[in-house]
Amino acid sequence: MGAKGACNGLISRAEKNKMAAKVKRALAAKQTALGSKAQKIKWPTGCLEGTFKRPFWLPSGWLHGVKVGTSGYTGRGLQVFIAPDRVHKFYHRVAIEAYLGKKLTAKDGVPPTFDELLANAMHRVPVVSLRPQHEVALFRCLSDEERAALPDAKDIHFCVVSARRTDEPQGIKGCMIVQESFKAAGIKPRWYVDAKSLQNYRRLGFDAVADGGSLCGARNKALAEAKKFGKACCQVSDDISRWVYYGALDNIHATKDQDEANRLSRRARRLVISPVAAARFLLARMRASEAGPKLGGVLPTGNIARGLAHASVTTHHFILGDFFVSEAQSEVRFDPKLTLKEDYDFTCSHLERYPEVLRANRLLITAKHETNAGGACDVRDAAGERERYNIGVLKSKWPGAIKDHPTRANQVTLRWKSLIREKPEGEEEMKVDA
Repeated sequence: MGAKGACNGLISRAEKNKMAAKVKRALAAKQTALGSKAQKIKWPTGCLEGTFKRPFWLPSGWLHGVKVGTSGYTGRGLQVFIAPDRVHKFYHRVAIEAYLGKKLTAKDGVPPTFDELLANAMHRVPVVSLRPQHEVALFRCLSDEERAALPDAKDIHFCVVSARRTDEPQGIKGCMIVQESFKAAGIKPRWYVDAKSLQNYRRLGFDAVADGGSLCGARNKALAEAKKFGKACCQVSDDISRWVYYGALDNIHATKDQDEANRLSRRARRLVISPVAAARFLLARMRASEAGPKLGGVLPTGNIARGLAHASVTTHHFILGDFFVSEAQSEVRFDPKLTLKEDYDFTCSHLERYPEVLRANRLLITAKHETNAGGACDVRDAAGERERYNIGVLKSKWPGAIKDHPTRANQVTLRWKSLIREKPEGEEEMKVDA
């Protein structure tokens, strides 16, 4: 940590310098994203913009920034609060309360502006860096036939489905990580977002369009545009932070021994790749398959040890909506009656129309799923009524194939080979062929 200083040795000067560089990088990224749309603020002499979150108690008209030439406790700078007259400056809440003659509470505060949210969010966004050798190793995992079918990135329409993620720093951070992950691979994806938040997404520098009024509306709009362009469609959720492939485990046969699976996964080499490489990889395997699947996806859990319970590639399993590719020739669309679990129906519809889907069980994503604000999380209710409604729709459409999860309430599993087909009157019902 270095020699002791004013912080009693808890934070070294080197660490503070590192934090100061992070602040500088965050503010530069914010300016790059907003460009000429950035809010124009004339800061008083000795003060400048910082990356701290606006305090919930700070009244309207007050600015909060940092004092020039200070590092503060962590290196982010010493917070300063500037009165509406842009003359009086304070460094503590109690001093402001004394100046105003009252205690400040949440009722006195105002929500942060989009510019303030963005500065704070950019401070949290990590630098996305990819190793080219990892993607080279990824494509070496393909067979000769699969490599011959490997598409170019320009032949894929990359779409990010998002909604209501620009109202708080964590949501903006998640969106920026996805955007930067594509940018690192030389791609600018198209964002399909809710109309209310459209301008905020565009202010971030995203290629954003209105989503069509709902989650399924956004997904179907993206599929329709991809078909119009004559490209495969890759749909991505807005909260994915990493794409990983475990190529060393490709030839491991399915094992139900959890201890053995954990041991193998700990020792396996992990390839951190871009979403572009992941989509190309899936399409290569799909197009080289004799069955000609039109839908491909990743393991629906972030635990590779769980994935070792299955073969490297399976053809009748659930395809997660957070990251998938669909061929332009596919006629399957999302059912607008569903507001949640629409990806289960999408998988079943593909399996009914085409012989197989393709799930790469050594390809994983890291995503927040149900823990972040905005998006489909806003559709869920605490009582689980909307979940149960959507589960009911799924069970009525795909009887026998959609089953209640054995341990998780209001969750389901897909057992496609247990689907009960309706037969003409007088004949017994039958299950689909294995």
